[in-house]
Amino acid sequence: MVTDFQRYKRLLRYAKPYRGRLIAGMSMLALVSLIEPVITIAFSRILDRAFVAEKTVAAVTQGVAMMPAQSVLSQSAVFGWISSVLDALPILWFPFLLVAIFALRGAANFLGDLALHWVSSRVVFDLRQITFAHLLRLPVSFFDRNAAAELTSKITFDTQQIGAVTSQALTTLVQDSLKLVVALVLMAAISWKLTLGVFVIAPIVAVVVRLLTKRLRAASVALQSQMGELSRFTDEGLSNQRSIKIYGAFAQISNAFAERANRVRRTIMKQETANAASAPLMHLVVSLAIAGIVAMAISEGQRGALTAGDFFVFFTALLSLLPPLKSLSAVNSVLQRGLAAAASVFGVIDEPAESAAESNAKTTLQGSVKFDAVTARYAGRDADALIEVSFEIAAGRHVAFVGASGSGKSTAIALLAGFYAPQSGEISVDGKSLKSIGLQMLRDNISLVAQDVLLINDSVAANIAFGSNDGKVDQSRVQWAAQAAGAAKFIETLPGTYAAMVGEGGSLLSGGQRQRISIARALYKGAPIVLFDEATSALDSESERLVHDTLEILGPTHTVIQVAHRLSTIRNADEIFVFDAGRIVEHGTHATLAQQSGSYARLLARQAE
Repeated sequence: MVTDFQRYKRLLRYAKPYRGRLIAGMSMLALVSLIEPVITIAFSRILDRAFVAEKTVAAVTQGVAMMPAQSVLSQSAVFGWISSVLDALPILWFPFLLVAIFALRGAANFLGDLALHWVSSRVVFDLRQITFAHLLRLPVSFFDRNAAAELTSKITFDTQQIGAVTSQALTTLVQDSLKLVVALVLMAAISWKLTLGVFVIAPIVAVVVRLLTKRLRAASVALQSQMGELSRFTDEGLSNQRSIKIYGAFAQISNAFAERANRVRRTIMKQETANAASAPLMHLVVSLAIAGIVAMAISEGQRGALTAGDFFVFFTALLSLLPPLKSLSAVNSVLQRGLAAAASVFGVIDEPAESAAESNAKTTLQGSVKFDAVTARYAGRDADALIEVSFEIAAGRHVAFVGASGSGKSTAIALLAGFYAPQSGEISVDGKSLKSIGLQMLRDNISLVAQDVLLINDSVAANIAFGSNDGKVDQSRVQWAAQAAGAAKFIETLPGTYAAMVGEGGSLLSGGQRQRISIARALYKGAPIVLFDEATSALDSESERLVHDTLEILGPTHTVIQVAHRLSTIRNADEIFVFDAGRIVEHGTHATLAQQSGSYARLLARQAE
């Protein structure tokens, strides 16, 4: 069982490339904690020199025997040298010195917070990119077991929770732990009496808070919009991962995801910059007010109105002890949320991906297909989807799979595309088993037109040329594919024609138009095997006829396998395979099967009613 410590070590490995900034940020935060005793000692020297020393002089002048106050810190082995340096400075310099110390403290705190949040944003960005790219490579069976919305949440929400572990938790553990240790050392070295003081700078603080809140609100609004776009694109990619696999669009989709994820990262950095600036600005405002109080306290102390103990306890209690205690008490919940999120994300990353090693030389297959006693069953199902199915399709043939819903037609297509592996039997292309061919080479030679059409929020031309490895769009080929698919006519009526945007998921197009774009995409790829999975169900009669003409043109050079419910779309097929309950019960031409009193004839009669 993986422990939280092991998980945290693994998480920190993702921060290793940014260890320079990580160490620098932690050093800045450590510096903030080490400045705290300097501030405390500076106040103690003010108290001793401005109050105790002056009272001693006054008492001696009046003839009263009074020993001068002895500073415990001046005799300390740890803090004595700081007291010596401060004692060498004129007393009236101390208000200005305190402002300088607080400014240095604020700058170090700002730089430390910013560095750790930068590292955190990079870790979140890297984890999102790695997780999304890995998800695209996972087998289809993984997506059968996991809902796309849950996977989207892992990428968008869980990774953000992980970021808190490398920013907020580290900040607290490094800075506040050291602050607490320093405060405890001071409390052990000095015997002090607690008093209560009131220090009000609410109007100035309110102005600073309002300015920071306004900036944070603007960043939050932008972040919500960008997170929505990131979630939408993630869902779009994961919901259509079959098309991405077939068209080899891993790089295209991953790069588009990276752009959106990076926009979210930059907005988060704007938000965190404002967060990081808030504490230093508050401290600077407080330091200015404290400087004024110190100046007045020196004057009041010389007149005997204030005691050294009152002022010292007030300062140390206010700045040295309570904030780190509060932060450390809350850090465990941050760690637990982050580690739970890390377990969720690592669970996805550790899933074995498809073995689709890329080949340097792209091999074009002829397109002959053979199923030899293939039996397949989906995970978690009690019945086989295919039972000892055998058939052969010669290269360049146009065949059709028909049958009732759940008869096994689409399962055969999914097996041929390598989305699933059969339990027994063998599938071969050009006489080679799919295992020997490899998934990458297999899918390079297959085009798929599915029932669920993937259209990205881009131009018509970009959607037709979807998955082009070189990233270039051949406009003449795009237009040829659109013409052959019966899409050219409606594309030319769009504003911008082939440059027109299709909207989210093709929302600006009708169902039939989206289907024709999908068919044009398959033609553009030019793979020798073309799979039509219910591809003509959303087409009107005219477009359906144009697609039939296209299939006739493809016939001699492409193997076309068409899955259809509408039998009118496959009358010209070279051979029709009739599926029933996972078996092939008939096969032949339309004319031959229509004359028999079998399953095909019954399907024809049912559709004619």
